[in-house]
Amino acid sequence: MTSITPWRPWLVCAVLLMATALSYLDRQALSVVAPLVREELRLDNAQLGLLLSAFFYSYAAMHLFVGAILDRFNIRYVYGAFVAAWSLAQACTGVARTFGALFAGRMALGIFEAAAQPGAARIIARLVPARDRTLANGIMMSGGSIGAMVAPLVMISLASAVGWRAGFLLLGGIGLLWAFFWVLWFRPPAEVLKGHPAGITQAEADRWGAILRGPRFWAGVAGAVFGIPIIHISSSWVPTFFVQEWKLPLTAGLGVYLFLVYLGLDLGFVGGGAAVSLLARRGWRVGRARKAVLVVSTACMLCACAVPWAPSVPAAVALVFLLNLGRASYGANFLAFNQDLAPGRVGTIAGLMGAIGAFSGALLVWAVGVLSKASGFKFPFLIVRLLAVLGVIPLLAVDWDRPLLEKRGISCAK
Repeated sequence: MTSITPWRPWLVCAVLLMATALSYLDRQALSVVAPLVREELRLDNAQLGLLLSAFFYSYAAMHLFVGAILDRFNIRYVYGAFVAAWSLAQACTGVARTFGALFAGRMALGIFEAAAQPGAARIIARLVPARDRTLANGIMMSGGSIGAMVAPLVMISLASAVGWRAGFLLLGGIGLLWAFFWVLWFRPPAEVLKGHPAGITQAEADRWGAILRGPRFWAGVAGAVFGIPIIHISSSWVPTFFVQEWKLPLTAGLGVYLFLVYLGLDLGFVGGGAAVSLLARRGWRVGRARKAVLVVSTACMLCACAVPWAPSVPAAVALVFLLNLGRASYGANFLAFNQDLAPGRVGTIAGLMGAIGAFSGALLVWAVGVLSKASGFKFPFLIVRLLAVLGVIPLLAVDWDRPLLEKRGISCAK
């Protein structure tokens, strides 16, 4: 395989979907079995929140560096190496016996998983034009929802049959196999492996002075601070919410409810991207199409405030489904905006935004533990509603259809 044919970008997106699914399976596994871990290690919600947030602290810190690595070196080998490394960290977590060992394992997982989305974003930015980039992102990111949907079924089944630790070992082995396949299979043209796209020089498009002066970058920062943490909060605390607030046992029945909840992510990632592509093909400017989808996405997320007052478990599941639907659609569009900021620094920008969102998410995941310990989950869901509003307003305020290098007659979002 020496070239990328017209159909192969979508095949690459499908393979990246698998890696994303593995990353979310790995990070979600602990959240699913958190009630069992809490009982075994005799933790309260505040301590559990600290353990759940460990991943996000190292994940956030590594985002500050991983983008530059992905942009500088051969993406084929670097991406595969990161997948292999986080898979080993996941397997090691499965044999940890103390709070400290589990904490260290989650920190290691966060360090290496930091490459997952920036690396995929860097690859997609080379293969897919702007009008279809949100859809490509959505396909890749839908792996996260697939991982989140499968995680409860896998982890609960294994926990019941052979103990919760077996799930960590199994997922680590699958990740190592994927990394081996990737290095053998992914052989695109040299311009895909390079950091900078053909025809665009570092001086033209990727100067930090120009990036930092532009309103697009700061709109992205605001979106990262407020929008990204929503999915971290949901993935970390939804299983425990249903166990504690609705007294559901950690059985296959809860696994089905969680499957339905995370199905919202899958539909949001792909549906939000498909909606943008459809509007663009009907003559809408790409930026305007993305904004329209963001408005609908935010409306779905605002349903989150009603979750604590749901009259039944199915109603609560439906409301969390809408929250995840909207957040996933938001995420696919947010990543597409990031990919337009600097063509030669896609990995770096995605990594920086991921770092900001992960730091914010880590603090909020911990804060939810403290707040829920004191007064339940009503206030945390109100916080999620506020985050949704604050995360979308800056993105709507920016003109994303204006050429990135207008003075030179160059547009980097063709």
